[in-house]
Amino acid sequence: MPAADRSPVLLWDIDGTLLRTPGLGVRAFARALESVTGHPIARTTYDFGGKTDPVIARDLLAAVGVEGDRADALVPRLLAEVERTYDEFADDLRRTIVRLPGVPELLDRCHAAGAVQSVVTGNIRFVAHRKLQAGDVHHRLLLDHGGYGSDHHERAELVRLALARLAAHRGVDAIDPERVWVIGDTPRDAACARDNGVRCLLVATGTYDETALQGLGAEHVLADLADVESVVRLLTA
Repeated sequence: MPAADRSPVLLWDIDGTLLRTPGLGVRAFARALESVTGHPIARTTYDFGGKTDPVIARDLLAAVGVEGDRADALVPRLLAEVERTYDEFADDLRRTIVRLPGVPELLDRCHAAGAVQSVVTGNIRFVAHRKLQAGDVHHRLLLDHGGYGSDHHERAELVRLALARLAAHRGVDAIDPERVWVIGDTPRDAACARDNGVRCLLVATGTYDETALQGLGAEHVLADLADVESVVRLLTA
C-alpha cells in the first residue's frame, strides 16, 4: 500500500459555502424540538454557524431546561425527528435552495484538475445528502467518505474521520496534510482545519463577513467563490 496520497484533497462545508437553504434548518429544529419536548424553540437568535447537529440539539434542549441524562436520551430522538422533518420539507428544499457563487462549476473544475473531494459538515448524513441532491451539487463529491455531524459532535474529529475514510478509499496509509484544504464559512471551519494541521479557505458567503473571518488562521479569506479559475488554481496547485 502506498505510504501517502499527494492528490489535492478538498473537504467542503455545505451550508453557507456550497449552498444556502433559507430558514429550513431553523424550521426543522424548531419542529423537532416541539415534537420531542413539547416546548417551542427558545433561542430565536441562536447561532447555528459551523456547529454540528448534535451540539445544536443539545444547546436547544438546554435552552428549554433539558440537560444531563435526559438530554443524552433525547438528542438521538431530536435528530431523528430533524431527519423526518427534512423528508416533509423535500419540496420546500428543492424550491428554495440556493447554489452559492461558483457552484457547481468549481466542483467540476477541481475534479478535472485531479482533486479528491468530499464534505466535512455539521449536518447529519441524511440531511447533508438531501441538501446536496436538492442543489444538484453531489456528483463530484465522495459522499461515502466524508465527515458528518452524525459521526461525531466535534467538528475537528470529522476532519480526521474524513481523511481516514478517504485514505482507505484511495488505498493509501495516509493523506498528506499539506495537500488538504477545508473550505468553509465560519470560524469553526478554521478551527477544525487548524486542529488537524491542514489548510483552510474561508468564504464570506454565510453569516460572517470578510472582516470577521480575518485573523483566524485560514490561509485565504475570499468574499465568495465566484472567480472559479483563481480558486481552482489555489486549491489544486
